Amino acid sequence: MSDRPKRAILSLKNPPPKPKPVERWKCKPCGETFEVSPELADEDAVRCPACNARLGRARQFREETPEGGGMRARRVADAPVPPPPIPVIKQR
Repeated sequence: MSDRPKRAILSLKNPPPKPKPVERWKCKPCGETFEVSPELADEDAVRCPACNARLGRARQFREETPEGGGMRARRVADAPVPPPPIPVIKQR
């Protein structure tokens, strides 16, 4: 064995922040899913990319618990990825 002292394991003092998960929304009039752009100001109107319906203000989409009045969209839950289909083996 060596007489050298053990060195401490290095770690980051300030680890980088975890990215905020992307929230997906679904338009109530047409059913299209979309994401709200972070560049929009709080008072800017959010419109559906498919049907151009006005869905609410950007601040309503950024709130932790959005108020129901005036929003025409709902959050989309992240669905689990389905497993790949099982191949069918034909017998002769």
